[in-house]
Amino acid sequence: MPAYPRYLTKAQLEQFWSDGYLVLKGTLDQEVVEKAREFLLDLIPRDLVIPDHYHANHGRFKPHHPDGNGSFFEPAMLPLMQNEALYGAAVDILETEYIRVWDGSAGITLRNRAMEGRLQNLHLDAVPGGPEDLNEGFLRTGIGIGGCYYLNKVEGEGGGIHVVPGGPNRVRDIMLNEPDGLTRNNGWGHITDFSSSMEVTGDAGDFVLMHHLMPHSASANHNAAPRIAQFTRLQALTDDDARLAPGPDRPLDPAALGALTPLGRKLFRLAPWIG
Repeated sequence: MPAYPRYLTKAQLEQFWSDGYLVLKGTLDQEVVEKAREFLLDLIPRDLVIPDHYHANHGRFKPHHPDGNGSFFEPAMLPLMQNEALYGAAVDILETEYIRVWDGSAGITLRNRAMEGRLQNLHLDAVPGGPEDLNEGFLRTGIGIGGCYYLNKVEGEGGGIHVVPGGPNRVRDIMLNEPDGLTRNNGWGHITDFSSSMEVTGDAGDFVLMHHLMPHSASANHNAAPRIAQFTRLQALTDDDARLAPGPDRPLDPAALGALTPLGRKLFRLAPWIG
């Protein structure tokens, strides 16, 4: 088995497994940030008539396609999903080079001083499919990782994502050792076991990387600048799956296909990792 870490420092990897999250600084250059930010801002109609298929709650907008899909696999956004630094961090955490990428949704949070703190219940983005997944290996590296790129500077009370430091280890312990480990907290969609959380700030181009067992939530933005973010998730593939190339969950149009790098083609499963 290859030695890890290979891309992160030992201290970064230890911090991730202790806290359950890590801020990857400066993963995107300024040109990529600006193009992605402008693309996402253009998803908000100029007449401010918000389409019914968008999600809008307390000043937080999540654009969606008319069919309800929230993934934006556009040329301006693909550098985020096929980013070499994020991929390298995922290799060290998931302990494999065979990884798929998905999500690609976006969130824009405008100033709203009528709300305080979290806008949502603490929740998990992924949970085990059933008792067969309740083992240390799956809950450590099999369930996946994800997070968000900040496409503008996010300061305190600026709509940054809220996390519970150490939360994934506590969640894992409950899932493995408690009779109601899978069903607790309304199936982990409304977490009440952990009441406190902290907002993660960062600069434009940073990626807030979290374990998928991290209790987290969106938060209110009290600042003038909107919080503009893009969400990317990564998951390990088995060796058998790494030999396959079924493509992404949502098809890419010709412009997007042309913008993929060799790494991106593998991450989107358009090319096999093995063979």
